[in-house]
Amino acid sequence: MEYLSRKKFVHRDLAARNILVSDEGTGICKIADFGMSRDLQDESYYISQSKKIPIKWTAPEALHYKKYSSASDVWSYGAVMYEIWSIGHKPFENSTNQECIRLVDSGYRLPPPPGCPKPMYKLMMQCWNPDTHDRPSFSDISSSFSSPDKQLLMINKEDPVTVLGGALETSHSLYTDLQYMYKN
Repeated sequence: MEYLSRKKFVHRDLAARNILVSDEGTGICKIADFGMSRDLQDESYYISQSKKIPIKWTAPEALHYKKYSSASDVWSYGAVMYEIWSIGHKPFENSTNQECIRLVDSGYRLPPPPGCPKPMYKLMMQCWNPDTHDRPSFSDISSSFSSPDKQLLMINKEDPVTVLGGALETSHSLYTDLQYMYKN
């Protein structure tokens, strides 16, 4: 995504279902399904005319104003991280699209998936910042993953981490300082 962002492309449908994973143990993942992508070469955002969008992965500014940018892809990337850490659960899977929009507009954010380290959840929350200018860039995200100390994956002994892949409800009370940071 860092490469696409640098080339001024916006994907608009970033979700785990559109990530291809190599089965050869190389750790290579590739972004797929560019049917909704757009070239932003001359603009910093794209105004969509499309009516069908993946609501539960889509940033508020794209839902309300049909305004897509690299920052709206970053929001979706936060949802992809949620899907990965929850071992395949979709964001807001027990909510209707309308409930999802209402919850996000009120400042609600998905709780951390079980087993998700606090630094990783903090990155998810930064991706879901209501202010597009305060979201990390894909370059920032890439740098945080390639930091030599692997701090994103560190689990502090004091953190009440649940078991990776556990029931989603088990982690609803984790990291509440982060969970409610955008609540109105």
